Amino acid sequence: MTHVLPSDFIYVYGIGTIAKEYPLTSLYNYSLQLKTFGEIYPFTFHEGAYGPCPYPPFVALFFSLFARLPVVPAFFLWASVSLTLYVAGIAAAVKCAFPREKLGASLIFSLALSFCPFLHNTLTNGQISTLAVFSVGVAIFEENNSRLFSSGLALSILAYKPSLLFLLIPMLLLTRRFRTLCGFISGSALLVFVATAFAGVQIWPAYADFLRLFGRFVGFKNQSAHALEEYIDLKSFMQAVSGGWSTARLVLFISASIAIAAVLALTIWRSAKGGSPARNLAWATTLTWTLVLNVYVPVYDSILFTIAAILTLGILKDLEWNIALRWMTSLAVLICLASWELETIAQSKGIQFLPVLLAIFGLGQIYLLDRVIRDKGPRTSSQLPHCEGFLNQSSISLL
Repeated sequence: MTHVLPSDFIYVYGIGTIAKEYPLTSLYNYSLQLKTFGEIYPFTFHEGAYGPCPYPPFVALFFSLFARLPVVPAFFLWASVSLTLYVAGIAAAVKCAFPREKLGASLIFSLALSFCPFLHNTLTNGQISTLAVFSVGVAIFEENNSRLFSSGLALSILAYKPSLLFLLIPMLLLTRRFRTLCGFISGSALLVFVATAFAGVQIWPAYADFLRLFGRFVGFKNQSAHALEEYIDLKSFMQAVSGGWSTARLVLFISASIAIAAVLALTIWRSAKGGSPARNLAWATTLTWTLVLNVYVPVYDSILFTIAAILTLGILKDLEWNIALRWMTSLAVLICLASWELETIAQSKGIQFLPVLLAIFGLGQIYLLDRVIRDKGPRTSSQLPHCEGFLNQSSISLL
């Protein structure tokens, strides 16, 4: 076996192997995880050690199907599935935001597929964050077609990584999307039931204990087991820039986070009565801040930004806010194209600057969402005039 096997795929293939060869109750035995990972791929990394793999048991059950194949064919099979999931999620968002613009959709797909966190950090590395793009894209598509319970079912796929639900669940509550929330709870309950049927109820205390172990790798006091440049949340950025946490820096970070969260929560609460544009922009704004205002967001999870950007630009196009559309399009294109250079800088300087650009985009979304809410007589998407070709023209001029 060569050194080119994607290291991150070892984690999901490894827990799939444990689920296939051992009782599922053994899944959160860290020693067994290390043994399994090392047997699959003995060339360790990050100072010679694999970290713990904290995915829920239903993820291990899913990847036990891939573990029935040798690791290399299993990786290429997952890469094919992952690409399909990503394209499907993007297509669902494009269908909502740009239903009649083929050239604009083509440009969006080109940028999304060339996004460094997708190509470099996800697809070729065997990560599973394309599940998140698929989940959110389909959830938004279902909501826009008035299938709210189905929207929640699609969103329940995000239960594979609870940190991605950090702001999305509060958003559902604040915007009174109760049918969507019921769908999410039902889908999550089904996943829990399947895992419990295979492992018994004792799997969940073991999972909770393992999450506490994993928390040592991503907490405030101890640096992550991975380099900080591999994370895009504001916490990791500030920690990388400052070189560690002092009391003053921690107070500054917590104060800034609370202030942003308060403004975001109030704006999202008001968006519930702002019509279809406001409700879709609430989705987009929440997605962006989920990446930044969080405690553990590796760079590969930033592919969720593609859904946030698509929704935001589609809303601005429908509202015919041309100046805002040009600015936000420019920023979205800049983020996609600069992501490769930012990755190079991150590896050489040890600081990931992508969260700075995402935060700027997120602040713009909050401002625009507030404007949409304050706009008298909010219109539904069916009442909005469509500016055919505008995105095509502005995108071509940018590129």
